[in-house]
Amino acid sequence: MSRVRLRLLLAAGLLASAGTAAAAPATVDAVARERMTEYLVDMFPIHRIFAQLMEKDPKALETELDGKQRACFSQQVARPAFVARKRRAVDAYADQAPDEFQAALKLLDEGAGDTMKELGGFSIDNALAGEGQGFDPSSMPPDRLVSFMTFAYGSQYRRLRELSGYGEFTDQDEDQPSASDAQLAAMATEISDACGIPPKFFE
Repeated sequence: MSRVRLRLLLAAGLLASAGTAAAAPATVDAVARERMTEYLVDMFPIHRIFAQLMEKDPKALETELDGKQRACFSQQVARPAFVARKRRAVDAYADQAPDEFQAALKLLDEGAGDTMKELGGFSIDNALAGEGQGFDPSSMPPDRLVSFMTFAYGSQYRRLRELSGYGEFTDQDEDQPSASDAQLAAMATEISDACGIPPKFFE
């Protein structure tokens, strides 16, 4: 066999392999997407802040919103609606960056998810109670502390932090809204659009 023919056969084999690899991109199954969604909902359950508006002063709401708006608002701040909104973001993440998604889910499964759920519940409870007490990560067991630090500062988990609502743990420009503020604003806009509630209601 001539060298030219051998090179052509090798080239054809490489092209065929490349074509096969391109035809089978990484995918994320429904179970993984659901697990990621549940993590993110419980890691930073901001819907509870909106739900508190319904419970704190229902009579005041009656003067600002009509019956249809109140019913819609109540539905939009319930957990199922929040889960559905978060799932749409999770699906976009899984479709756009499946390998990164799987690595992020693995980190959450290894302990970061439970740690951030604890932190999220603590933060929301304090916010609703009007308290400013901080969360002390030094009280965590060593393995959970490692997973927390990896989640908080690992450059490969930047999108996960943004999606969770925590954003960056390093010092941020005070003129820029935090990730949690951005998610609260986005949720307020969605509720306003869905229920016909004036944006000033959420100010």
